Amino acid sequence: MTFDPYAQQQSQPPGMQPPPAYPQQAPGYPQQQAGVEINGKAVAALVCGVLFCTGLLGIISLVLGKSAQREIDMGMGIGRPMAKAGRVLGWIGIAFSLVWVAYFVIMISVISTAATTLTNTPGY
Repeated sequence: MTFDPYAQQQSQPPGMQPPPAYPQQAPGYPQQQAGVEINGKAVAALVCGVLFCTGLLGIISLVLGKSAQREIDMGMGIGRPMAKAGRVLGWIGIAFSLVWVAYFVIMISVISTAATTLTNTPGY
């Protein structure tokens, strides 16, 4: 006598079937294709873009995002929105880095001008 796990399901009336082993995806979300994985470079681009504290991570995010988008276009995984978000955050990180560099250059210029003015003023 062999055990058939599906024999019990087949003998039940149609309205009494047990729920499926895996729940269906919630409505409104895109269905993930079977056997297709999220592109790792897209995830890395997004992580580097979120951590855009320095311009270097912004540049890395841009490079990884562009590479991921090319691979996704060739059919090597999914995750194009993550790659694009990583690229956008990379550009934002580079812009913030440039603003900070400009701020420090201006502040150093102002401080050096003030120091020169004070040292050249008679009585000091």
